[in-house]
Amino acid sequence: MKEKQRRREPNKMAKAYLIATRPQFLFAYLMLSLGGIVIGVSQGFGPVKVNALVMSMSTVIIAAIGIHYRDEASDWDKGYDREVGGMGVIRNGTLSSPELRRWGVLLNLVAFALIAYQVIIIPELLIVGLPASIILMWPNYLTEEVTLGHEAIISFSFWATMMWVYLGQGWDLTMPTMAFSVFAFMLAFAITPYQDIGDYEADRKSGKKTLTVRLGIDGVGQLSIFIVLVSLFFLYYSLIILP
Repeated sequence: MKEKQRRREPNKMAKAYLIATRPQFLFAYLMLSLGGIVIGVSQGFGPVKVNALVMSMSTVIIAAIGIHYRDEASDWDKGYDREVGGMGVIRNGTLSSPELRRWGVLLNLVAFALIAYQVIIIPELLIVGLPASIILMWPNYLTEEVTLGHEAIISFSFWATMMWVYLGQGWDLTMPTMAFSVFAFMLAFAITPYQDIGDYEADRKSGKKTLTVRLGIDGVGQLSIFIVLVSLFFLYYSLIILP
């Protein structure tokens, strides 16, 4: 029985590492990547460079997984996810915070190298690459200690994903693209607080600085609806000024 349990353990750990990637966020990044391509094609740019697209999206996914691992470890160490919250892979004893942190740092180092390589090829990517690199260095401080950092940094990451994929194609930065990127940022900023509603009580007890804790569930819901409605103006504007 013990031998069978030992054989099963690597499968449990592999599944835990997969869960800790936060697949729901990775799917969101893929959708925003698609948005970057769609807004470019809508303006007559193309054809889409598949190699550049794969490189851009790989950079985004590797960077995101690295940050997710580090965030999961940091939240546990600070006592935020002891009852509920996070992905539960540390709480259930499958993985430890040092394991996740080590892999997170390694993946982010790979992301740094990929960012630098692509910026050398397309210097315009520095517009996104520079602030993204700062976030890669101090993700936990920026999301947990800075006012509105939790929401703003996550929203920025979605904006950066769209712009990274778009600029990675070598396309010019245009007004429709900028307007659409503002829409993407505002939409992400409106949706992000909803992920914290389930953790509201635990976050309030532990002192986690989220917008949901500050405004309450009703307050953050009303704010999110308002931001979504305002974001539509930027979507409409980007469509109106398409060439």
